[in-house]
Amino acid sequence: MSGRLGRGDLARVFARLLFIQATLHRRGMQNLGVLFALDAAAERLSPRGNGLLDRHTEYFNTNPNTAPLVVGGVLRIEEDGDAGAPASVSRFKQAAGSALAVVGDMLFVGALKPLALTLACLSAIYSFFPGLLAVLLLYNAVVIATRYWGVSFGYSRGWGVVETFSGHGVARLIGSARGAAAFAGGALVAVLIARARAEGMPVALGGMLVAAVVLLASRRVPAPWIAIVLFPLSWAVALVLK
Repeated sequence: MSGRLGRGDLARVFARLLFIQATLHRRGMQNLGVLFALDAAAERLSPRGNGLLDRHTEYFNTNPNTAPLVVGGVLRIEEDGDAGAPASVSRFKQAAGSALAVVGDMLFVGALKPLALTLACLSAIYSFFPGLLAVLLLYNAVVIATRYWGVSFGYSRGWGVVETFSGHGVARLIGSARGAAAFAGGALVAVLIARARAEGMPVALGGMLVAAVVLLASRRVPAPWIAIVLFPLSWAVALVLK
């Protein structure tokens, strides 16, 4: 990775992006968070001051976990001399932000989060506290590592970020992650029923539980919400069967 910005500069940008949601507001959404992150590298990119920050006050919104990819790309475009054409930077932010919002929502909200919640539910059923702690640590490790990688990758690719995340490889990754989440969800339901049946739960009650999950899924209730409903239920089953 070549350029004016070193690893230390990108690390400062990454650290500030951890707080991108802290300044979320209705008019500009994440624009203040982006400005705060860009300010960490603004002096290196434009030591004489050429309005770099002024060009990024417009509305911006994407998934917070993929925002570092956009910000990294913006840093590269600004460094390569696109200061005279701020509309190009704006188009990049709009195109990359929209595409990565979909990717981030499907990957993190639609797959990774329900997978983590499901594994947490399984740990709760077996009263396995280390499992709950491991899920918490691993989930946050993946999120933080993805954000750090996003700044570096975006800075190395610039406009190439849009092309990279519009390919079939990303769709396959999302499909695999969602498949893993669905498999874990099915395993959770099976474990719930098996444990409860072993303690004498009526077959009818188990059937009602399965029917409820199927009904929620058929009505397109987001998987995270189904997992959130099952989480306290798992704790209740664990307490009863303990």
